[in-house]
Amino acid sequence: MTDRMPKKTLLLADDSVTIQRVIELTFANEDVRVVSVGDGRRAVEWCEGETADVILADVNVPQVDGYALAEFVKQSPRLRHVPVLLLAGAFEPIDQERVRVAGADGVLVKPFEPQQLVSRVRELLERVPEPALAAVAVEPSAVVGADHAATVHLASQAPTSTLVDHAGPAFGQPATFASPEPLEAPDRPVWELGLPEPIHQTPRPIDPVHAAAAAPPKVSLVSAFSALLAAEQSSTPAPVAAAPVTEATVEDAVRRVLTKMTDDLVRRIVLETAERLIKEEIEKIKANPE
Repeated sequence: MTDRMPKKTLLLADDSVTIQRVIELTFANEDVRVVSVGDGRRAVEWCEGETADVILADVNVPQVDGYALAEFVKQSPRLRHVPVLLLAGAFEPIDQERVRVAGADGVLVKPFEPQQLVSRVRELLERVPEPALAAVAVEPSAVVGADHAATVHLASQAPTSTLVDHAGPAFGQPATFASPEPLEAPDRPVWELGLPEPIHQTPRPIDPVHAAAAAPPKVSLVSAFSALLAAEQSSTPAPVAAAPVTEATVEDAVRRVLTKMTDDLVRRIVLETAERLIKEEIEKIKANPE
């Protein structure tokens, strides 16, 4: 029987059930075991008895936030070699100074594409040093985000004058063109040259082309992910004060109940559709890796 390589362990500290579910689905077919906890204190307790290969932590996770968790890991002689990737919402402020002081290995902005997360985790796992070498201080990597532009180093270009010099002396000479010969007028007028009479033909009517029905708009995985997070974080509206029971009150109550049922149905459909799209996209990515 062929021995299989042991799975890597990914510790996730995030109080969002949606994030936990998405990350678990993302690594379902990878050689990565996901351990999810809902607050930073439980993550610290887990790390005191276990060792993860990589840690993902939300910057605002309860009890012990992501910055403090990263600092705890990087200050531990036993765990300092473990990479820590912080997670932040698209509109959540990121404390760059705390990221630097904690020694975190980067920041990933939610919502994110599963392949983006898989690639980032693989990159961190590949460059993890051995625990015996972890005592050497390592400068934390630059913080990365979905909207942060990468620095591009352009190769130096040769001056234009140099290119002209290599083109040869003919490059600088003006182009010369032969003058066209004058056209001679015909001996007889055009209408006496015996050309055939023009044929007058009624044009055929053009059959109307029926355009195909427009394809339904493609829903991106990030949009579905955002809808799923918004549905999870939506709050229940405050109850309306009681009113005298009249015919109008009954009609209003029926209308509000129908509206509430419709909202609940739409929310449930959005959640189910978003999770289905996430599963399908993850399967496509794993079936056709780039």
